[in-house]
Amino acid sequence: MNKMKVLTIGLLWIFSQKLTAQYSVQLLDSNTFKLGNGVELSKTSFRGLSVVNDSIIWLSGSKGTFAKSVDGGKTFVFTQLPDYTKSDFRDIEAFDEKEAIMISSGTPAYILKTEDGGNTWEEVYKNMDSAVFLDGMDFWNKTRGIIVGDPIKNHFLLLHTIDGGANWKQMDRNITPKAMSGEAVFAASGTSIRCWGKSSFGFVSGGSVASYYYFSSPYTKSVRSGLNIQQGASSKGAFSLVRYNKSFFAVGGDFLKDSVCYKNFDEIGVNAIYEELGTKPSGYRSCIEKVAPNIFIACGTNGVDVFNYKNKLWEQLSKQSFNVVKKAKQGKVIFLAGSKGKIARVVFD
Repeated sequence: MNKMKVLTIGLLWIFSQKLTAQYSVQLLDSNTFKLGNGVELSKTSFRGLSVVNDSIIWLSGSKGTFAKSVDGGKTFVFTQLPDYTKSDFRDIEAFDEKEAIMISSGTPAYILKTEDGGNTWEEVYKNMDSAVFLDGMDFWNKTRGIIVGDPIKNHFLLLHTIDGGANWKQMDRNITPKAMSGEAVFAASGTSIRCWGKSSFGFVSGGSVASYYYFSSPYTKSVRSGLNIQQGASSKGAFSLVRYNKSFFAVGGDFLKDSVCYKNFDEIGVNAIYEELGTKPSGYRSCIEKVAPNIFIACGTNGVDVFNYKNKLWEQLSKQSFNVVKKAKQGKVIFLAGSKGKIARVVFD
């Protein structure tokens, strides 16, 4: 083998090992933000994020606050809903510049929908049960969606819509899985639940035990698989999952100690093989998102990591705290959001 060929192979190997290093996190300048009445960025935390395309980005957060950009993040308009200043909107699903749905955690639990770009919001669901806590939401398409909530009377709350979120119906308790004592779902980024295919969905849990629940149509029962990840306390478990081919990656850990949890398991959960692939993320991660073939980004309170599945490497991109990361559903842009009104863009150099 000649020296040139050896050099070429060596450079290709180095490039493949450092592919993830080409990503960087760029914090947006808050001076470009337009703040509505009552909005205090230093006191606002964002966990809901929906990136519709390369231009339209929606966020939802604490103190009844949401934000929207229609120019790819060059500017964001922040609005506080005066009737919901005590509500923490932990997830948002947007379909375009005009239509979006937000869910709040805690009691009372609200689901709000707008069809005019956030100028007005309709309260399409309200639950005053002291045990209610909505955690995450996902949609198969513009009309059909699912929401998961913490157990009420020992059964996980599952709400579904077939009309674009205008109406929500609770799934029959004979179908919804029974939770173990001390088990719940985390509302850290709205990604504890994911939809795929025509009707399948799954969600992960934590607390006293960590589980993965799988559903396929027709919804007559669920399949539970225990996860061999950190568990046994209210701060531990699986916080987020993302589908990859017919497998899932789950991230989480212990949010009180920034400890790591990262596993791979199969779609159904039966006879699953659990793996910690390659190196590990840099700490507790509340969200993971697929951003390119074989490339995933995860974020948490102590930083942002990128994972290259091909070479099984995790690399830390930033030590800044973020709660959620999302890629455009139709496009290439990637955004992050977190506490104190912080928003960032992930850039591929």
